[in-house]
Amino acid sequence: MWKGFAYVARDIAQGIATIAAMYYGGYAAIDAVDNTFDSNVASAIVRLVIWNVFWFVQGLTGTGLWVMAHECGHQSFSDSKAVNDAVGWVIHSFLLVPYHSWRITHGNHHKHTNHITKDTVFVPDLKSEVLKEAISESPIVSMFFMIVMVTVGWPAYLLFNIAGQPYDRRANHFEINSPLFRPADASDVAVSDVGCGIAALGVGVSIYQFGLSNVLCWYLIPYFWVNFWLVLITYLQHSDIRLPHYNAEEWTFVRGALATVDRDFGPVLNWWLHHINDSHVIHHTFSQMPFYHAIQVTRKHARSIFGDLYLFSDRSIMGSLWESWSECRYVIPTDGIAVYRK
Repeated sequence: MWKGFAYVARDIAQGIATIAAMYYGGYAAIDAVDNTFDSNVASAIVRLVIWNVFWFVQGLTGTGLWVMAHECGHQSFSDSKAVNDAVGWVIHSFLLVPYHSWRITHGNHHKHTNHITKDTVFVPDLKSEVLKEAISESPIVSMFFMIVMVTVGWPAYLLFNIAGQPYDRRANHFEINSPLFRPADASDVAVSDVGCGIAALGVGVSIYQFGLSNVLCWYLIPYFWVNFWLVLITYLQHSDIRLPHYNAEEWTFVRGALATVDRDFGPVLNWWLHHINDSHVIHHTFSQMPFYHAIQVTRKHARSIFGDLYLFSDRSIMGSLWESWSECRYVIPTDGIAVYRK
């Protein structure tokens, strides 16, 4: 239990330190430039650079906190379900995520990874052979949709089930009668809604008290950076030309669990993100293993356990994103083992 809290404390300390650095150091640097140079251009450039560094760093730290709530959802944060759910609810609510609602659908994702009709996230487009020539986008259009995905993709998934399984009625993570949930889940969904409601109220009160620009700079833009990292990481883990999807006859839990990719972002980002990106195969096969054990098992044993079935990439983030977006356009559902096509 205490090891999990130590990592949460680390992330919170990083967040506080980043705020302090911006408040005392960043503002001082901006004032120094304003007092030294009689130039609005120089002032604007310095402000833009300093604020963007703050947003980027705070977004990474917020993503680290998100990962710790993810640990809680898998009951790998501690041995106590009550502690796990309490910590996960607080952290995810702060990040405007309905904790239990996400926990339920995320659990279904793990139970049915890459099952064509049962997986719950990044469900591939299903196309017939005769339509494949219609799937064609220019680089500019592709770039536009990639930007949309990493900026608003996460709230779109929560609010409208974008990239999830299709249903014959409205599906989202906030309604207790959503097809994503069972009747027995109603109380958990309601508790999640309360958490997000409290956080949203806090944002609204803060805007009233401190102004929209302050809340935008100190909370909302870092929040969207968290969304960026979350969507980017999960998309790259589950979108690769080497990854098959399976129909009901071909799918097994092990096949699905191995249909994911470990992505090495470099030592700094790997550490900052609690290795959620580069220990994902082990995470899918042993979902209740704490992340700090999963990375050790990955480094020491993944290749010997899984052999050629273990998928890994250390390509650049942007190179991997462009490759996956370009190559992984759709699958043909009539194929028992359906591979990505473009």
